[in-house]
Amino acid sequence: MQLYLVRHGATALNEKRVYQGWTDLPLTETGQQQCALVKEKLSGVKFDTVISSPLERAVSSAQIIAGTPRNCIITDEALKEVNFGAWEGLNSGEAEEKYPAEWQAWYRDWINYGPPQGENFTLFYRRVVVAVKQIIHYYPGKTVLLVSHEGTLRCIVSHLLDLPPEAFWRFSFEFGCYSKLEINQGSTVLKKMNC
Repeated sequence: MQLYLVRHGATALNEKRVYQGWTDLPLTETGQQQCALVKEKLSGVKFDTVISSPLERAVSSAQIIAGTPRNCIITDEALKEVNFGAWEGLNSGEAEEKYPAEWQAWYRDWINYGPPQGENFTLFYRRVVVAVKQIIHYYPGKTVLLVSHEGTLRCIVSHLLDLPPEAFWRFSFEFGCYSKLEINQGSTVLKKMNC
C-alpha cells in the first residue's frame, strides 16, 4: 500500500492558533490555496481510494486535492482530531487561566487526562489506531489518500513506525504538504515527509 497523508488546509481557528479539535469550520481562502498546492504536487498520482475525517475542513481538502466529488470520499468518524472539549477555541494560555486545576492535571499526565468535556490522549490514540488498521486491511496494495488532522496523522505515523505513543510529539505535519508511507506485509517505511 502507498499511503499518502495530508493535513487539511487552514481554517480561521488555525490562523488564530487556538484549539480546534471537533469544532467544524470551513477552509479559509489560504486553506484552499494550500490544498490546491498539494493537488499540484500529487498531480501524477492516481488514487484508488480517498479517505477523510468527516469534519468539513478535511472533506473539503480531500475534494480539492483528489479532484473527486464529495460523495466519492470515504469519511470515518475515528479519523477526527482529538476532542478538546471546553478548551475548543482557546489558546493554551487561555485554557490554563480558565481551567487552572484541569490544565495542571493535563500538564502532569497528558496521556491519561483530557480537557473538561473532552477526550484523553489514550482514547484518541486507540480510536485512530483501530481506524488505520482497518484501512490497511481493506486496501492492501492500493494507493490511498488520507486527509485528516495533525494530531490524527501523528498518531498514525507513530503507530505504523512501531514507536511508543509518546513519539506523537516528534512529528509535525505542515499545511500545503504531503507525506508518504509504504506499507508491505505489516512493515512500514516512511518514504516522504512534508513534501
